[in-house]
Amino acid sequence: MSLFPVVGRKQPRLRFAWWMVVALLCLGVFMHLIPFFIMISTSFKPATEAMAMPPTLLPKEPTLAGWNLVLNMAAEAKTLISQPLGVYFLNSVIMTVGTLLISIPITSMSAYATSKLLKGRSARFMFIFFIGTLMLPGIVTLIPSYLLTRNFPFPLPVAPVIPGTDTAFPTIRIWNTFLAIIIPGGFSAGNFLLFKGFFDGIPDSIINAARVDGGSEFNIFRRIILPMSIPVFAVTIYFQFSGTWDSYLWPLVVIQDSKIAPLTLAIRRLVDAFTYAGTTNAQTALGQSANVSNLVDQGLSWNGLMVLGLLQAIPVFIFFIIVREYLMKGVRIQGLK
Repeated sequence: MSLFPVVGRKQPRLRFAWWMVVALLCLGVFMHLIPFFIMISTSFKPATEAMAMPPTLLPKEPTLAGWNLVLNMAAEAKTLISQPLGVYFLNSVIMTVGTLLISIPITSMSAYATSKLLKGRSARFMFIFFIGTLMLPGIVTLIPSYLLTRNFPFPLPVAPVIPGTDTAFPTIRIWNTFLAIIIPGGFSAGNFLLFKGFFDGIPDSIINAARVDGGSEFNIFRRIILPMSIPVFAVTIYFQFSGTWDSYLWPLVVIQDSKIAPLTLAIRRLVDAFTYAGTTNAQTALGQSANVSNLVDQGLSWNGLMVLGLLQAIPVFIFFIIVREYLMKGVRIQGLK
């Protein structure tokens, strides 16, 4: 459905409003593309040009020094981080895929049960129970979640004692492991709302007909509901993927071992290392220090940091391209409702 009716677009007022909306949308797209353009342009600049004032839009002397930093990792760069960048990238993939494999089935089945299996007060209670986490800011649950990783499944500093004994309940320490990222992300209240809103629009007659034919609830969900719900699954998977891939605060709290750190932590540590080495400061980098000049020439400056930022954003962009059609279809379906 068009924002403005086709019949009345020839009217002067409506035409003016039409072009105003188009202009605002184009301006918004342009403003969103500026940071990416600057990142791409800076990644191909020499370090001296990247720190020059006033800045240049396009590289005058294009170079691949920043990309060579990531692809080859010179000896000086390897001393700044403890692991190769490929290790951090693989860690991010493991955390993101593991979270998706747990979160999407649990969240979708919970929404389906609340929408189609429960009725009356029990359905309302479970709905409020599942979306209750949306009422609390994430920073409020940070400490309980941290304690949960230390004494899973109890969000307490010390495991409680079994009643009538002096023995504490058995706990699992998932802190500083991949599970510290995967398990807390096993349920998303925001995705639950998306799933339930979509499942509520599926006619009950379809499900009842499948039940009459002898289908179990799991088979009904797998063979009927799932194929009909591909758009909402695409939307929720994309949101979960981008949120987990780009997360920084929670991995910073629960991940201490550099061998399992995600790419976001590695980029932050590289930024700190570059700053400490003086390669991001124009006065220091352009001085007389031969060591700093060598680091700058190898891309350990803003050009290398822009490359790292692009590598962090590329997987989310590629995933968006893959599910673009389903994302648009999901938006249209939700809008028509």
